[in-house]
Amino acid sequence: MGFGGSALTMMQTLKNNAKQLAKRKRYFDKNKASYSTYGKFVDHKKMSPEQFAAFQKQLKEDNAKNRRRLLLVFSAVMLLILVVIIYFLFFYEMAPAKPIKF
Repeated sequence: MGFGGSALTMMQTLKNNAKQLAKRKRYFDKNKASYSTYGKFVDHKKMSPEQFAAFQKQLKEDNAKNRRRLLLVFSAVMLLILVVIIYFLFFYEMAPAKPIKF
């Protein structure tokens, strides 16, 4: 191949860059534990079915309470915006413009 000049330089640069790349191991490789710090995850605190049902019930109640609070705040803000818009549309009277004297 008779490439010369810039094409040869480009090919040499690509080869050198490929040599400099690190030969990295896959991060999520599950067969090797050489780079895991703590080993496998073991859940020591398992819930009984009754505790899990109580936890789910409490979680649903908390979510419902937060949803109600959010709805209340959103409704109050929207009502305030609506009142301000109605006031400016129907009840706000601008002062008449004064004629310019020359």
